[in-house]
Amino acid sequence: MFKKSILWSILILPVATIAQQTGTAREKSGKSSSAADSVKIDTTKTYTLSTANVVANKTTIPSSTLRLGENLLVTPQNIQVIDQRLLNDQMILTTAEGLSRNVSGVRTITHQEEGSVGIAVRGFQASNLRNGMDVSGSFGPLREDMAFVERVEFVKGPAGFMMGNTQPGGFYNIVTKKPTGINRRTAQMTLGSYSLLRAAVDIDQQLSSDGKFLGRFNLMGTKKGNFQQYVNHEQYVINPSFKYNASEHTNVIFEYILSENNFEGGFAKYAYGIDGFKEVKKNFSFSDPIMDPTKSREHNVYGTINHNFDDDWLLTAQFGYVRSEMEGASIYANYNSIVLADGSEGLKKGDVTRNVSINDALNTSTVGQVFTRGRFSTGAVSHHILAGLDMGKKFYVADWSVAGSIVDKSRRLPVNAAGEVIFNIYNPVYGNLTKDMLPTYDRIRPLRERGASSLSDYSYSSVHVQDEVRLLQDKLRIAAGLRYTATKKVSAANSGNEVKNEAFTPRFSITGLLTPTLTVYALYDETFQEQTGLLVDGGSPDPSYGRNKEIGFKKTWLQNKLMTNITAYHLTKTNMLTAAGVDNPGRSEQTGEATSKGIELDVNGAVGKNWNVVFNYAFTDAKVTKDNDPQKIGGMLYGTAKHISNGWIKYTIADGNLEGLGFSAGYEYQAKRATWPVVQDHKYLPDDLFSIDLGASYQKNNYHIALLVNNVTNRYNYVGFYPGAWRYTHYGWRVVNPQGFRLNLAYKF
Repeated sequence: MFKKSILWSILILPVATIAQQTGTAREKSGKSSSAADSVKIDTTKTYTLSTANVVANKTTIPSSTLRLGENLLVTPQNIQVIDQRLLNDQMILTTAEGLSRNVSGVRTITHQEEGSVGIAVRGFQASNLRNGMDVSGSFGPLREDMAFVERVEFVKGPAGFMMGNTQPGGFYNIVTKKPTGINRRTAQMTLGSYSLLRAAVDIDQQLSSDGKFLGRFNLMGTKKGNFQQYVNHEQYVINPSFKYNASEHTNVIFEYILSENNFEGGFAKYAYGIDGFKEVKKNFSFSDPIMDPTKSREHNVYGTINHNFDDDWLLTAQFGYVRSEMEGASIYANYNSIVLADGSEGLKKGDVTRNVSINDALNTSTVGQVFTRGRFSTGAVSHHILAGLDMGKKFYVADWSVAGSIVDKSRRLPVNAAGEVIFNIYNPVYGNLTKDMLPTYDRIRPLRERGASSLSDYSYSSVHVQDEVRLLQDKLRIAAGLRYTATKKVSAANSGNEVKNEAFTPRFSITGLLTPTLTVYALYDETFQEQTGLLVDGGSPDPSYGRNKEIGFKKTWLQNKLMTNITAYHLTKTNMLTAAGVDNPGRSEQTGEATSKGIELDVNGAVGKNWNVVFNYAFTDAKVTKDNDPQKIGGMLYGTAKHISNGWIKYTIADGNLEGLGFSAGYEYQAKRATWPVVQDHKYLPDDLFSIDLGASYQKNNYHIALLVNNVTNRYNYVGFYPGAWRYTHYGWRVVNPQGFRLNLAYKF
């Protein structure tokens, strides 16, 4: 009862404050002329900074879904924004393609990326938010196509001002395209390597003469192959959205996104070797043209109501529903069936047998939130309040079971003693399988029955309030926040019994505006995350707790067109979950504790009227610090790299006969990389990851054409593991995209 009283008190506090402040004009003498007081709170249109002290470019203004209402220069956290311009310049088509190169300390995990993308921030799996709402799932949501994405925002650390149950490393927030009130239409086509063909239309239109009713419609279709054998892909997106400006102070937004994604390959995209990495060609796969594609479909529904009480207070309420479905199968090698040397019965080195696994999954997220932001004064002290309620319910069930081996009963093809078809990694033969050789899938029983051991039903509710006190003409800011989170979960691990957990997580920060273009900050933040799944012993995992300590400097240059961030941090996460391995498919192991500490540098913006620059570097020391297995202590977290550096630069001719002609170049570099999907014996992968990209573009009136070549040197980049991981007797790896090109043609009308 006491905790419920606290919950309602936290929620009612900002509402009572609004009632007290509404209708009270703010005294002119109480306003500061510094950048600290430059934001007029208005969600019916894009806000700008009104003072001369800070003139922000697009990448220093967060979306309203991040709740901040502040320039990132004065925000006490490392937050990076990837805007539409940069997405277009780099021809990024999905969140699985090079998105992470634009933010320090971020890596994309190469695993099942045709379905669901995995992104790591500061060594930990990142939570996935859409429009400020957490839609992360056990597998899903489906990867986002840039056809419906306006920008991507990366927030490092727990970010208690947003959610109390995200990963401690941080999250990325997908901001979807919405009506702008500007009549504009864009049609574009993209061609590229491996038979890439993509067409997209974006129509942004006022739907009423008074400009109150707005609409936007995005349509996209993609069909492409892959550098690997028989790994084709088709995707379609339909995205209508509407906005109604009910008054000067209130608007309503509704969005629907349908994404259909049919892809081949799955686990077949892994390559195996006996003597080392890179033993087979980059186009190797275990797949075969006989396999039908895995079919996935995702429905998204979002609704938002924004209301400004006055210039000082606003209220936002929004909901979201995401339903991701997948049904299919993939080929991959039978566990440790690879022949390590020429032997008896005619078997040769590299011979392996294959099986077919079912890839059926259902993931749903129902989320909602209400938050308010505003300000009031007590004497010479200015208070900036952020408070809200977050609620969500998530459901997951999947069937990843092995249907059986590929068997040729007629023995027409080379087989072993059990009749299993032999496939050689050094001399692969494709197209010789027939349907009768494939095992029969058991889909007579419903998915909830077949996947009962993986089923989880999880819900949470959370309230948060933060007060930022501003002193010394707003040059000194001290913030304190508190979040209460309560969770409930039901899963097979609990024999269907409901398990409840709860936690209070604080957040403290101090920010100093040393000059109008230079800030320094210190931050302490905590997170509490419920965990679902099934442990090896059949039990349920305990919640995870995270702590982040962070200091940073932020500086704008060249009349605020260029921004730099330097950050040092120390993260701790308890009760880490890792996949248990092939002996226990679909189950997890819970380790003791992991820490991540490092230094990050981000540079983003314009240099003069011709140059646009993105540069970042991160040193990340992420490792296991406590575990029941002493051999794991000190090991790097899987998927991490100690050194990551990325760069992107574009030069555009701004006048003269060649006005609109541009040239771009970029690189990606990762050194001292941990193995993946499991860390082994403190080993690094033997090769660094390095790639160079070159591009050219031309803009003339409403026409735009661009050419980009990725990995121009065609370097063999990969991620993988050594023999011994999960007791594998061989090397295993995934190839990262080799050389390829894309040509984009766009017309605005």
